[in-house]
Amino acid sequence: MKQLHLLLLLPLLLFGGCLPENAEGRKVIQFMPKQNLYRQAADAYQETLKDEKLVKSGKDRRIVQRVAQRIIQQAEALYPEYCKGFKWEIELIDDDKTVNAFVMPGGKMAVYTGILKVAENEAALAVVVGHEVAHALLNHGNERMSQATLVSAGLAVSNVALSETDKVAEKNKKRILIALGLGSQYGVLLPYSRVHENEADRVGLRLSAAAGYEPREAYRLWERMHKKGGGAPFEFLSTHPSHHTRIDNLKAQVSDVQGLYDRSAKHGLGEKF
Repeated sequence: MKQLHLLLLLPLLLFGGCLPENAEGRKVIQFMPKQNLYRQAADAYQETLKDEKLVKSGKDRRIVQRVAQRIIQQAEALYPEYCKGFKWEIELIDDDKTVNAFVMPGGKMAVYTGILKVAENEAALAVVVGHEVAHALLNHGNERMSQATLVSAGLAVSNVALSETDKVAEKNKKRILIALGLGSQYGVLLPYSRVHENEADRVGLRLSAAAGYEPREAYRLWERMHKKGGGAPFEFLSTHPSHHTRIDNLKAQVSDVQGLYDRSAKHGLGEKF
């Protein structure tokens, strides 16, 4: 475990205060070249869409495009330096069984029709789209890839170190490597995923409120998600915060974005699906 921790801390030791900050002011390790990452993500996006049935017309698509346009406009107004090089795009995937949405580095997004039934209205969809846009401008994809690379390198270093230590029995080597794998998953990657989700919730709520959507609809959406989804894995073992944690956090953040909403065009709940 010591080798893994040392490797994960190496960028901090080398660069210290020189590590960049994301839009939330958190120092991050992101060493993937952004433009290369954006190009690869755009290619992966097109490949993904080839296997999906896309909604190309109708009310639902019109609402999705309108909400995305309003959210993106606020992202570029509030976080211009973090949206540089983005080529925004959003598609609606015809899949009522999938309650989800995703974003790729560089601003390529998709929403599944299944989430529209839970969203129920434009404001809730704005929360979803705002959350995805936030992931993109916070460069969470780059950070996750960088973390995964460091963890893989740390496990490789540990494997070599253990192989050179004849005092450690072969069966114990395997146990240690398994423990290292679990430690990196639950001690590094999953907690960082929850950090990313919390950041995206905060920034996404900011964007949806600034775009003119009722901020209280954010936690109402997750109350509906909780009711629909039933039981969820323990928060410790999940890449996402528990529904209860998320709802409580969003309720507490409503007052922080109320001013943005008050100064906006005020679309309220918007159109219903």
